[in-house]
Amino acid sequence: MINYARNPEKTTEGSYEELASLHAVGDVLEYAANDMKTERRSYVSCLNCEEETAAHQFIETKKLWQRISGRDKMGGRVCFHGYQSFKANEVTAETAHEIGVKLAQELWGDRFEVVVATHCNTGHYHNHFVLNSVSFADGLKFDNTPADYARMREVSDRLCREYAISVIENPGGRAKHYAEWRAEQNGKPTHRGTIRADIDRAILASTTERDFLRVMGEMGYQLKTRGKGGKPLKYPALKPPDAGGYFRFHKLGEGYSLEQIKERILQNLQKQVPFPEVVHRPPRRYRVRGKPRKKVTGLRALYFRYCYELHIIVKRPASVKRVSFLLRKDIAKLDRLDAETRFLGKQHISTIGELTAHRETASAEIDALTAQRQELRKELRRLNRQGDPKAVDEVKQKISALSSRIRAARKEVVLCDGIAQRSGQVKENLGRLVKQKETERKELTQHELFRRRGGAGREAVPGNR
Repeated sequence: MINYARNPEKTTEGSYEELASLHAVGDVLEYAANDMKTERRSYVSCLNCEEETAAHQFIETKKLWQRISGRDKMGGRVCFHGYQSFKANEVTAETAHEIGVKLAQELWGDRFEVVVATHCNTGHYHNHFVLNSVSFADGLKFDNTPADYARMREVSDRLCREYAISVIENPGGRAKHYAEWRAEQNGKPTHRGTIRADIDRAILASTTERDFLRVMGEMGYQLKTRGKGGKPLKYPALKPPDAGGYFRFHKLGEGYSLEQIKERILQNLQKQVPFPEVVHRPPRRYRVRGKPRKKVTGLRALYFRYCYELHIIVKRPASVKRVSFLLRKDIAKLDRLDAETRFLGKQHISTIGELTAHRETASAEIDALTAQRQELRKELRRLNRQGDPKAVDEVKQKISALSSRIRAARKEVVLCDGIAQRSGQVKENLGRLVKQKETERKELTQHELFRRRGGAGREAVPGNR
C-alpha cells in the first residue's frame, strides 16, 4: 500500500493524493469486512463509527485533530490491524464475535474508532480489529507498546475463561521479527540464522559441553554462561565476532537454549569436522589469444573482492570456507550487492568520477524522457476527445515504451547512489578483514612456534632407544 500511495504516476495530480490516503485505510477495512471472508454481514460490528463510512470517519477524525492541535495527524501509520484466534471447534461464529466486541470495547472503546469482523472461512473462527491510529476523544496517537500486547492477551484470556474456552497457558517466547521471517521465506540468510548455523556446526563437532565451548571460541564467539561467583547465569548469552552486543541463547529459537544444546550434544556418538574441506579438482588453465585483458581496478576491483569474500564469487567452487563475521551483516544484501557489481562491470566504471558522470547522464535522460511522455499524454487526451481508437493505441504503446526506459534509467540512478554510499564502507570492511586475517596468521605462527619449542625431546618419545 505504501508503494501504491507513493507511486508518482498515480499521485502526480492533486486529486489523487486524498484518494490514495483513503484507499490505504479503505483496503484494510474492505479486507476485514469482506462478504466472502465474513460470510454474513452480522459478524461485522463498529465501535464509535458506522460500518459503511468507517474509512471516511477515520480520516475525518485525523483532520479534525490536526486542525485543533496544529500537529500532523495524517502522516505515519494510518491504522492498526490486530487479530484474535480461537481453537477449532470450540466456539461458534456468534460467540467469537461477541468476545471480539467485548475485547475491543474494553481495550479501545472509550477512545478509538474500531471495526470488528469475525472471519469464518478458514476452518477456525478468528476476529480482526481495525483501529484508527488517532483517538477521537483526545487526538493522541495509539502507541502499540509491548504493554498493549500484554494487556490485550490478559483481557482476551479472561474473556475466554469466562466463556469456558481454552487459552495458551504457557505462551512461547518472542516471535521472529517480520524482516527475519521474510528473509528466511525468500531463502536469504539472516543474522540469527547465521548464529544458529554456527551453533549447529559446533554441536556436530562436540561430544561434551567443553568441546562445544571450545569450538565456538575457535569460531570467534564469546560466551557468557556464568556470573562472577561461578553461578550459572539465568540467561546465558553469546557474542559473535565483531558484533555490538550479546545474543541470549533462548531467544535464538526452539532448540537453541543452552539446556537444549547440551541435550543435542549428548546424542552425538562421535565428533565431526565443523568446516570439512571438500576435495576439488585443480582448475584447468587456458591460453588466451589476442590482446590480454586489462587488470580490473578501482570500484570494480573493490566490489569483485567484496563479492569474493561474501562467497557470491567463489574462486574454488568446492571451497566451504565460511564468510567472516565482519561481513555477515551484508549477506542479507546479496541481491543489491550483486546488482551493483554487475552494473559496474557492464558499464566499465572504475572511479567515483565515472560513477558521478554516469548518474548525471541517466538523470538527464530521465528528464528528457519524462518531458516526451508528458507531451504524449497531452496528445492522448486530445485523441480521446476526437475518438480515434487506432491513434490512441499507437500513442499508448509509445508511452509504455518511454515508461520502460524511464524505469531502467531510474534503476541506474538508484544503483549509482547505492554504490556511492556503500563503497566507502566496503573498503573499510575489507581493510578490517585484512587486519583480522593478519592477526590470526600471527597468532597461528606463535602457537606453532610454541608447540615446537615445547615439544617432547628425543629421549621422551616412546619407542626410541
